[in-house]
Amino acid sequence: MYPVFYAFFYLASLLPLWLLYRLSDLAAWVLCHVVRYRRDVVYQNLQQSLPELSADSRAFLLRRFYRRFTDNWVETIKLLTLSPSQLQKRVSGNFELYAQLQAQGKPVQMVLGHFYNWEWLNASMSLRQSMPFICVYMPISSGYMDRLFRQTRSRFGAHLMKATTLNKDIIPWRRKQYVIGLVADQSPSSPDHAFWRWFLHQPTAFVTGPERNAQVFQQVVVYVSISQPRRGYYHFECKLMPAEVTVAQTGAVTNWVANQIASDMATNPSLYLWSHRRWKHGWQPAYASQWIDEQPMPF
Repeated sequence: MYPVFYAFFYLASLLPLWLLYRLSDLAAWVLCHVVRYRRDVVYQNLQQSLPELSADSRAFLLRRFYRRFTDNWVETIKLLTLSPSQLQKRVSGNFELYAQLQAQGKPVQMVLGHFYNWEWLNASMSLRQSMPFICVYMPISSGYMDRLFRQTRSRFGAHLMKATTLNKDIIPWRRKQYVIGLVADQSPSSPDHAFWRWFLHQPTAFVTGPERNAQVFQQVVVYVSISQPRRGYYHFECKLMPAEVTVAQTGAVTNWVANQIASDMATNPSLYLWSHRRWKHGWQPAYASQWIDEQPMPF
């Protein structure tokens, strides 16, 4: 059955982007107003994270979120047939930074938040710089959809690694130079083994993996800030972690990355995946030993 499933999405990807965006507009309206897909989660996240906005501004962001959400889907489907030259025309950024880092001989950890369109960033990395690119991903529960996403993510040469087995799969690469892409704002599976800090007006748990990997594998850390000059075009600004941020200091890397993500949320809030259950773990005093923020703990 998978060939039929794949053929449907492959044929859909042959449609021009302008038509796919019209379909995206329709799908966004249906998800927002009819299906109301995770609408309560989206609104609660906006209300808690951006309390300074008026109710009208949050309502506008909520509607805009669904269009970004469905755009992400059609743009990802388009990767099945989008040519390298077409993708590069729609993507800009200071990718020359990776050539400078390659000359240093160290592996690079590329971190980002859930900003659209991270799929186009992953696809671009193998085309815009010469080091092997490792795309770390969370498996999708649907076997067919997981297989489809693995095909789109590896189409331009990326090496795929499951986040669930990363610690084991990365070992053969320990003496090689590469760029590894990590999403740093995942909700940790175990909040009692996470880092905790203030983030968007609330105590928030952060995964420890990016910081731990940077320490163990001596990776240079680069944060990628994503913006959208116009629909269907993305700019990726790659920021090298400052030298004064010490990788060996517990929480330093995580705090720097969290500050970058918060800044991007303030600048481009409509590009964030607000349906993500980012704050499903509540703060408890038992987590006090994992607090990394200079600001005081909530209790």
